[in-house]
Amino acid sequence: MISRVFHMMRKKQCVAAHCSLFHLASLHNRDNDSITTGKPAYRYIGGKQVAGSYRINPAITGIPEGDRKIINDFIIGREGLINLSSGNPAVEVPRFIRERVKEELDAGYMGYTNFWGIPELRKKLADKLKAECGIGADPDKEILFTHGVQEGLYIVMRTLLCPGDEVLIPTPHYGNFLFNTIACGAVPVFVPLREELGFLPDIRMLEEAITPRTKILIYSNPNNPLGVTWPEETIQELARLSCEYDLLVIADEIYRNFPFPGPPLSIASLPGMKDRSFTLQGFSKSYFMMGIRAGYVTGPAEIMSHVKHLHYVILLSPARLAQYAALASLDCPPGQVEPLWQEFRDRLSLLHEGVKEVQGMSCVHPNGTLFLFANIKSYGMPSLELSKKLILEAGVVTLPGTEFGSAGEGFLRLSVSSSREHIREGIERLKVFGKQYQKKRKEG
Repeated sequence: MISRVFHMMRKKQCVAAHCSLFHLASLHNRDNDSITTGKPAYRYIGGKQVAGSYRINPAITGIPEGDRKIINDFIIGREGLINLSSGNPAVEVPRFIRERVKEELDAGYMGYTNFWGIPELRKKLADKLKAECGIGADPDKEILFTHGVQEGLYIVMRTLLCPGDEVLIPTPHYGNFLFNTIACGAVPVFVPLREELGFLPDIRMLEEAITPRTKILIYSNPNNPLGVTWPEETIQELARLSCEYDLLVIADEIYRNFPFPGPPLSIASLPGMKDRSFTLQGFSKSYFMMGIRAGYVTGPAEIMSHVKHLHYVILLSPARLAQYAALASLDCPPGQVEPLWQEFRDRLSLLHEGVKEVQGMSCVHPNGTLFLFANIKSYGMPSLELSKKLILEAGVVTLPGTEFGSAGEGFLRLSVSSSREHIREGIERLKVFGKQYQKKRKEG
């Protein structure tokens, strides 16, 4: 009897939690009012086939789809396009790394590794974090090697967030900050990053957005999609705010090797921040091995023990070759990688100078990542519409700013992942389009 009552109580609790998640998710999904698939399905009950629909976790159906998918579908089958949208640099992995990975593959053994990452690798990551970022991290308790930064981002947020918790997101923002928030049943709270302030956060606006339910502040620095690197003064202000309001901080630093004149300040290195900060870094961008999926996260030991457990449930252990690629990256001769970082800085300057010559476009000076965020408000049309128009009439692929939240309306994200030749050609096509379109607007 006691067991049955307990089972009924648990069932009620689960239903209540499920309904609560559905309510939260439905707030952020314009196109989904149902928690079923909406398609005919069949289930077997008592050995008989019964028509019906499967119930889907509403926190998952509530995840919005970004404009990136629309653009990717739109360009299928179209020839002669210049792609200025991608975050996938067209560069070979440095030779030293390829050779080391090949040696490991040729050795023939491909067994599981330590669940949290090869101990030697975690020790080297701890040394790197200390030397380059000023973050002291215990390699055994506070560092986890992940399947790219994406996995690290999800498992940290999933570990920390409860339904109804609020996540402070400066916006325009990297799309997965929102997607993960919704997937965790939490509530995104957006704080606009204004172009007139150089896309630096307005600390007063952030403070006004904080409520008793605010748990996490999340951001990327250098910033994707904005292409700017927040200065030390800004990071120090964010640290002060986090300590004052007892916020946890997630800092995505995947592009930290590209800023000029130098890497950003890591918030976890500041007084009082190590025990409330999670720093995510990786090898995908800096060592041009996006498909290998090699990232890592560091944070306070007490919470990281739970993050590790979720990682184990999802992944068991990281991919062996990804870890040996990361080890090789840490030993890679500077002469094989630093010129590549400078090359992409130069490409970003090339793109910026070109965009300034396109009629109707302007942008904040970029100083980090592989992107810039171009203002296209003078064209008088939504970002997605202009992005499609550029594909059709100019043969140039861009990403609508709305891929990065509604605050990105009126902007396009442009990338330097293509070659210099493609960037120059793309700029020339944009110039021709801009001149013709602005002329038509004046005449009509």
